[in-house]
Amino acid sequence: MPHDPSDMLHYPFDRPHALSPMPHLHLLRQDTLPHVLMPSGHPARLAVRRADVVQALSDSRLSRRAMLTTPGGPRFTAADLDEPSLIGVDPPDHTRLRRLCAPAFRPSRTDGLRAPVEEHAHRLLNGQPADLHAEFSVPLVTHTVCDLLGVPHPDRARLLAWAHQKLSLTGPPDEARAGHLALRDHFSTLAPDPGLLAGLTDAHRAGRLTRRELTAVAVNLFVAGTTTTAAVLTNGLLALLAHPAQYETLTPGGVPGAVTEILRHDVAGDMALPRLALADLRIGSTEVRAGEVVIPAHAYADRDPAVYADPDTFDITRPPLPHLAFGHGPHYCVGARTAVLLLETALTAVVTRFPRLELAVPARTLEWRGGALTGGVGRLPVRYGPPGP
Repeated sequence: MPHDPSDMLHYPFDRPHALSPMPHLHLLRQDTLPHVLMPSGHPARLAVRRADVVQALSDSRLSRRAMLTTPGGPRFTAADLDEPSLIGVDPPDHTRLRRLCAPAFRPSRTDGLRAPVEEHAHRLLNGQPADLHAEFSVPLVTHTVCDLLGVPHPDRARLLAWAHQKLSLTGPPDEARAGHLALRDHFSTLAPDPGLLAGLTDAHRAGRLTRRELTAVAVNLFVAGTTTTAAVLTNGLLALLAHPAQYETLTPGGVPGAVTEILRHDVAGDMALPRLALADLRIGSTEVRAGEVVIPAHAYADRDPAVYADPDTFDITRPPLPHLAFGHGPHYCVGARTAVLLLETALTAVVTRFPRLELAVPARTLEWRGGALTGGVGRLPVRYGPPGP
């Protein structure tokens, strides 16, 4: 049985500022999965070691669907809603929905994004933005993802505002729920431009997914694609600028390795979403009972000293090893290849244009937005040296 709630850590963990070390890394040295309290006040088991996280992400006895639908069961937040999205269902429904999305993320389709992303990145950088988050990461990612999905231009700003409202963990649950419902209402009536959502609309008309599934998947793809990718891009730029020697030596040829290290070292969210145990099971040395919640904390798994040498050090020259930033198993991110292309293209544009870029404020003055499912900094003020050739 769980310990007294007063003795449990509250998860997700907070950080005072952008360069604060990840808290409670001592959990990686424990043999058992610790108990934590979720924002809803319900207890959960936290998987942090890589082997435990990999099992939690792939074990069919741990259900995302049950986490949202069990009457009177535990929830991650008080704002959780039963939604049949890619992150809210299990196989075989998840397999069916994923297959309907897959054509939009084929390698040939993804690779075709490189030129327009590069063009847009350079256009945004022409004005030497003072804040790389608000004036570069957010507009670049939002434009790319919305074009891929087929979200019309007039809708994008308010959809993004609702997405951030939905992801809040510290505001009133009614506000987070209202953001989600606003997104759901909008996408339920959206007439998408040519793109992934138009294809899913055709699949709905052919009876291959329900209207409720169509809306839930649309919300899921929009929120995850825009907020998470923009946060990772900004967090990665911050990590590089906080290590000037690494930024100054970074060339376009080294960008893929830098992106891999960014994704390993400090991705925008510390965790995958919680799962509910449908049966008793063992994870490592821990007996998880049916009805208990398990949270796979992939950001901690990517700091596991059993896997990575000197795991807390940010090092873009690190030999590449697999990371869990995009998950593992059935719920591995369907847009992972697209996200990597966007990150690599954006970062290449920055280092090519501005090899002497630096932070305009001390990194420790940048607040870490821990009160949301997608963490990171909300601004990235910079100043520019002479442009590159």
